[in-house]
Order: sequence, then structure tokens, then C-alpha cells
Amino acid sequence: MEMPYFQSKDMLSKDFPFKIIRHTNMELKQPLHVHEYVQIAYVLGGVCNHQLRGKSLMVSRGDIFIILPGIEHSLSAIEDKPFEIVLLDFMPFLVREELKPFAETLQPFFQQSRQEDAAALHQPWLHIDNSKQPLVEQLLQDIQDELEHREAGYEYSVRTSLIKLLILIDREYRRLWRKPASRPALADQHPIDEVKRYVYNNYSQDIPLEHGALIANMAPAYFSHMFKKETGQTFIDFMNEVRIERAMELIRRDSHTITQIGFQVGFHHLSHFIRTFKKRTGITPTEYKKTFGHNP
Repeated sequence: MEMPYFQSKDMLSKDFPFKIIRHTNMELKQPLHVHEYVQIAYVLGGVCNHQLRGKSLMVSRGDIFIILPGIEHSLSAIEDKPFEIVLLDFMPFLVREELKPFAETLQPFFQQSRQEDAAALHQPWLHIDNSKQPLVEQLLQDIQDELEHREAGYEYSVRTSLIKLLILIDREYRRLWRKPASRPALADQHPIDEVKRYVYNNYSQDIPLEHGALIANMAPAYFSHMFKKETGQTFIDFMNEVRIERAMELIRRDSHTITQIGFQVGFHHLSHFIRTFKKRTGITPTEYKKTFGHNP
């Protein structure tokens, strides 16, 4: 069966080739397909599966992708779990001029002759941390509002929000992947250290092992082996250790309830938080609070 190929003439307006789509269908199951245009995918909530470049990733809130023309990918629900994802479809020429200052980072994505270079240089996946997520989501809402009302100048407003979004993505790429010229290239850095730093910065988020593997540029099974070899812990044990250390700090401050602290450090269920905390410290969070919590 021939892979679907979506062309701009069929999917986008000729006058202003830009479209925004929101998917919330728990039965969504796209076939592998390719586009003639660029697509940015951002997960607003829940979890879904993104098949991209032969990798199957479980993605959640804050994950964002730039999908180049001709790249095979598909989105699908996971066992009827709820999710919401926003897709921006547009032709590269809409932003090409404005991105000239980003010749080494963003611009290759939007130049036909350099898209292969961009695909080789950049990971297609990026996680936007908690502090930046509201900015991304506001830009997406601004774009949707403009396209719904289509008042005079809406095209310019949409392009402006899109460029702001791309600049934010560029800065996150630089922060995570690119290093100043005075430091060694990322390839010379220890990839496990990159993953550990990412966990320290994003411990409140869901971070599947596949995400750690992607940051380290390793296959998941090999990454799991190397992470334990380098740290003496599994990836999950390390992440839980970081979360529990942060929880202990918050409990000592005595400014939140045990339930609030559990959710704040990344546990979705109180029972899981209590069980993990006791395994790590030997006592429950409540017992720890009685012993070490702040007493006026």
C-alpha cells in the first residue's frame, strides 16, 4: 500500500497556506504519512504515541516536534487514553525571511536545499519545560483566535506568533543541544550527564525512558544499559531519587500538604509517592514531616 502524501494544494489555502488543527479523538490512529509542508506538533495534555523516524515515542504535555517535508510520521491514541495535540501546518516560505538570523539552527528547516542538514543536525523532538509551556500555549491560542475571526491583518498576526514560537523553540534547542563555541561539541560531552541535567530541570514532568534515550542519542535498550553502568541505578530509580530529594526539601519547609508535594514532584498517585518515599528513606512522608518538618 502506497504511503499517503499530503500536498499543500489539497490541504492548505493558496492565499495563506497555514492551518491549525486540534486532535482530541481517543480513537485517532494515523497511518504513516508524509507532508509537502512543515508541521509543528505540540502536546497540550494527556499522552499519545508519535511514530517518527522509526522511533515510537509516548509523548505528553510540553513535547513539541518540527516535522520536515518528506519525513514519515504518524500519531495515534494509546489504549483510549485522553490527549490533546495541536498541529500547525504551513509552507516554509511564510517565515523564511524572518529566520535568516538563525542560519545555523532554525533556517535549515525552512530551506529545501538544507532540510537534510537540519534533519541530521537536530533531534526532531524537544520538551518545553514548565516555565515556558504557558508561553507556547498562549501563542497557539493567539494563532487559533486570529484564524477563527480573520479580522484585517490576521495573516500578519499569525505569522508574528508563529515566528515567536519558532524563536522560543530555537532558544530551547540551543539550551539543550548546542553549546558555545568555546566548549566542546555536544558529541564530545558525556550524554548521560546531559540526561541527568535534563531530569534535574524537569523532574515534575513525565519523562519516559525513550525521552532520555533520545536526549542521549541512543537506542532505548542501549541507553538503559549505559545509564545503569554509568550511575549504578536504573533511569527510573534515578528519576525517583531526584523527585524524593526534592519532596524531602519541600516537606522540611512545611508549606504544602503531603498530597500537594507528591503531585508537585511528579507523582500522579499518592500511594505511589508514599511507597517510593518509604523505599528511599525508610519512613513515610508523614513520619518524615513529624520528625523534620518546620515547627513554629
